[in-house]
Amino acid sequence: MKLSVVVCTYNYAHLLPDTLRTLAAQTMTDIELVIVDDGSTDNTENVVEQFRPQFPDFRYLKKPHTGPADSRNAGVYAARGAHIAFLDADDLWSPHYVSEIGMVLSAYPQADLVLSEGITVRSEKGIITEAILNRGLPALCGPARLPGEIFDVVQAFSPSGMVFSKEIYKRAGPFDVEIFGWFSEDIDWMFRALKARAFCVCLKRRLFLYRRHDSNLTNKASDSFRSWLAIYSRTLNKSWNNPQMEALARGVIRSRSLRFLPTCSTSEGRHLLKQAIETLGGDPLISFYYFGTRIGLVSLLKRLKQSRQFLRRIFRKKLAIDLSSSSAAVFEAVKN
Repeated sequence: MKLSVVVCTYNYAHLLPDTLRTLAAQTMTDIELVIVDDGSTDNTENVVEQFRPQFPDFRYLKKPHTGPADSRNAGVYAARGAHIAFLDADDLWSPHYVSEIGMVLSAYPQADLVLSEGITVRSEKGIITEAILNRGLPALCGPARLPGEIFDVVQAFSPSGMVFSKEIYKRAGPFDVEIFGWFSEDIDWMFRALKARAFCVCLKRRLFLYRRHDSNLTNKASDSFRSWLAIYSRTLNKSWNNPQMEALARGVIRSRSLRFLPTCSTSEGRHLLKQAIETLGGDPLISFYYFGTRIGLVSLLKRLKQSRQFLRRIFRKKLAIDLSSSSAAVFEAVKN
């Protein structure tokens, strides 16, 4: 079963070579590669052309800069395979990623979604300096029926560890360009795919590396908070109408309140908390946080965050893994 791999990129010419090297090093090479360039202004096209000879079935699509959701949709529309995998332009695959996915699809031809686990790495100048285990996926083989299962999947998956069928894409609909065009388009889509009764196989193997760096779109915690408010009001509250789903969504929003507050000004934090209270139709805990912004809560959280970062720098396991090494060597070094 031939797999279409969609790589969406925007001004990541400095990161893209590491990503494409791990793709070229796959032990199963019968793939279609579609690179979607979201209007890059750097030398992305030159980097892509250097790798063209390594991929027999290869297409490069350049489009205006319209954001990740539109780029993902463009890649899906262009792909010819029945199943599609995203590999974000700053992430890395184990050399066994495609072969492992192929075995799952052979064993479960009815699978709409195949999800694998990963490891978050921090890198500087081509060197991995730190590795953190991502949250584990639930042991799921079939549709996610319980609200807890759904939230476990949504909070643990990553686009670079997701393979889906074109059939579930049709049932769930495209990535939302209007509301989630620039942020959390993957979370919104995953909720809709699971609501469409996707047959989901969670592969309990760490097969990709999610790379953290200064250019990550997910760096701004306040954007993530805003997107969860939109997901609550649009994707969950209106279409699911399930009290347990609502309770779980409120829990996520509450926890993310404490994450974004130390990253912004007091006035911005207060504004977003007020927006959350209005969106949720009132919430005692977030109302308490809102009151806390008037008596120094934001400053306190900033000091606590700085203390945690200081302790983490002291006690974290420091690595020095060269990303120019072979894909197999990089993954073996990170896991050890």
